[in-house]
Amino acid sequence: MTTRKLAIDLSAPLPLTLFADPIDSAIVLSLFCDARALPEDKQADPRGWWGDVLADQPYDRWGSRLWLLASRAKNVPQTLRDAEHYAREALQWMLDDGAARSLDVRASAVGNETLLLSIVMDGNAVELEVKS
Repeated sequence: MTTRKLAIDLSAPLPLTLFADPIDSAIVLSLFCDARALPEDKQADPRGWWGDVLADQPYDRWGSRLWLLASRAKNVPQTLRDAEHYAREALQWMLDDGAARSLDVRASAVGNETLLLSIVMDGNAVELEVKS
């Protein structure tokens, strides 16, 4: 298994090197574009991309709901479970569209300000460190 390490600092612009590999690009865009909040998320501003209303499939949405963690997240196990769920949800299209045959996502905390998303697709790993 090969492992690529990517780092994102949310307080700075995304480095263009994150987009050098097409799979890395798909992962970064899927995770860090804001998906529309679901009604049960109870958000005054549900965000999301307007183009989602044009999707052929119901709930075929662009982006992730990771943004929901920014306002309410604490370094607790539920936050990590939510991060895994939101990331898996955002990357599911890669399985549905045949871009990947297998997908596994794990989230862990690296200190108080950093989330590590370990993403394994088809035996290839991406360790994505996200600093807030």
